[in-house]
Amino acid sequence: MGISGSDLFQDGKLPEDYVPPEWATWQSNDIYLPEAFYSTTSSSSLSALKQWVTQDPITSADNRLASYQQVELVVLSIGLALRALWTAQFPEKYVDAPAHVIDSPYSFSEYEELGNTVEGLIVGYREMYASSFSASVL
Repeated sequence: MGISGSDLFQDGKLPEDYVPPEWATWQSNDIYLPEAFYSTTSSSSLSALKQWVTQDPITSADNRLASYQQVELVVLSIGLALRALWTAQFPEKYVDAPAHVIDSPYSFSEYEELGNTVEGLIVGYREMYASSFSASVL
């Protein structure tokens, strides 16, 4: 269950259960994700992102699409992680890639796993939308 647009921010913060990775921001000027993403035990790691995404952060408590800001944050996070995994797999294409990217602990299979996690999120929302649409037609 996600959070609704009205309760996305409580006192200017996301609810504790739905904290996105700290690197998921449009304000960053960094080309690559920070070392914390590549630390498998970090709260900003790939596994932390996958855990957050599996909590269905795009669905509100009333089974509607979460706020635009929340959905945008989820999509940004996933896109940045996919790019980071791709860059780590093919560092020769990125001459300025830092050592923590080149020495990534993630195998390329993580790229597909994250894609599968995203697919599960989308399928769940599509099914929810289809059932709510059919209920309103009847």
